Amino acid sequence: MVQKKWVLLSLLFMASLICVGPCSAQNNATAKYGVLDAANDLGLKEFSALVESSNLPNTLNDQGVLTFGTGSFVIYAPSDEAFASVTGIDMNSVKENQTELKSILSYHVVWNGDAFENISELTSVKTLQGENLTLNNTNGLKVNGANVTLNKKYDNGTVFVIDKVLLPKKSSTLGVAEAASDLGAKKFAAAIKSAGLEETLNGQGLMGIETLRGGPFTVFAPSDAAFEKAKSVIDSINKKDNGMIDLLGYHMIDAKELVNMTDSNSVKTLQGESLALDVGAGQVGGARVLKSEKYDNGIVYVIDRVMVPIGLSM
Repeated sequence: MVQKKWVLLSLLFMASLICVGPCSAQNNATAKYGVLDAANDLGLKEFSALVESSNLPNTLNDQGVLTFGTGSFVIYAPSDEAFASVTGIDMNSVKENQTELKSILSYHVVWNGDAFENISELTSVKTLQGENLTLNNTNGLKVNGANVTLNKKYDNGTVFVIDKVLLPKKSSTLGVAEAASDLGAKKFAAAIKSAGLEETLNGQGLMGIETLRGGPFTVFAPSDAAFEKAKSVIDSINKKDNGMIDLLGYHMIDAKELVNMTDSNSVKTLQGESLALDVGAGQVGGARVLKSEKYDNGIVYVIDRVMVPIGLSM
């Protein structure tokens, strides 16, 4: 029985892989004035090419994931001159390494899930790569010492042109577990690691092949307080065959389900059952969405309760 459940869940995750191409096409079709439009209008040919080669446009256009609230991106895009004069790193080598390239590009991106109104008023912000940027607006806005020269809004954020390429300390990107932990959902993060779901949600794909990435995924992570409140229920579910994986899968949605929704008030989860959505009220499955954080392969929303599917409540 356990083996069959694992096979079914594996097939469910694998099904997301075949959607990468079709979903991307649908997502692009719905984009109006996207990040590449803004970058091209600002004359950022090199940045545009690198973003496109890294499969980041859909992420930065906020396509394929559900957005509660008015979250948006702040992108610090190096000029062509900045890329041409970069030192301390071989950009030709970086272009051939998707992991390193995505790490550098993500270090130039900030997700604002309603956390601030004006980024220029802050002194430090966390990037999509996971590390922080230092901001200084004493004599014109500077980001890690780079000067902001121009800016242009697009449908899902703002592109700021900077005169320097910013290099992170480590070649990695923010994962789902780190994002959940940042939001105060450490118990949920530990659970997905223990269940072996972390790599799938991070979209690492078969044998690390970029084109076989699953997702992006929308993940609803119960807060630590919510996990503690539902401890007896979780303990009971954990005793069932594959119960914990089913419970966790009920808190996850693949991009294709959001793109292909026929009922705007509900969406199918990776577990198989549907969740009721009320974006206007900021609720999912009766739980209230508190805040969000983008990660490399989707978005994590922290919610105020553990959602239990009908199949596990009996």
